[in-house]
Amino acid sequence: MVIVENGQVDTSTVIPLIDGGTEGFKGNARVIYPRLSACIDCTLNLFPPQVNFPLCTIAHTPRLPEHCVEYVKVIQWVEEAPFNGAALDADDPSHVDWVLQKALARAKEYDIKGVDRRLTHGVLKRIIPAVASTNAVIAASCALEAIKLATNTAKPIDNYLNFTDIEGVYCGVVQMERDVSLYVEALYRVSLHSILARLPNMQ
Repeated sequence: MVIVENGQVDTSTVIPLIDGGTEGFKGNARVIYPRLSACIDCTLNLFPPQVNFPLCTIAHTPRLPEHCVEYVKVIQWVEEAPFNGAALDADDPSHVDWVLQKALARAKEYDIKGVDRRLTHGVLKRIIPAVASTNAVIAASCALEAIKLATNTAKPIDNYLNFTDIEGVYCGVVQMERDVSLYVEALYRVSLHSILARLPNMQ
């Protein structure tokens, strides 16, 4: 727990968090100092939105094998209620097989190729394929930051590293700012004393 005295953070109580993640050919690594640097909530707007297909496309004009699987998942599963109306479980092989067979039939109807078990499982679980080289770069960056923090041999990144290897290689560091308007950040300003002072006023 970070100790704050007279509005100043006691840096000897700060435990850094090293965070890294990848998505396909993109990745990031960062060092978070609680109460001092941008937290995870401060940078949530950097995460890409979840891929969703328009319902009109998957229902009336499917063009991709993913559309066929998504149609079965969103529409056919609800309408036909297989397995005694059980909720779709992407980890249950019988559920995945059912979706696969229905998706293959829909793909055949619209002359779409590429529906297979791997794709079906990927769409059902929203799996983004991992790229080994991107994972290696981000893992190495996180390990390097841990070594820097443990040995104090070099200054850690300040504080967000971006990496892409889509068209060439790009690696850059940007300094993310704390967003003090967030609920999580506002919690830092609440003390036990202020809560106890407000209790008698609450009806």
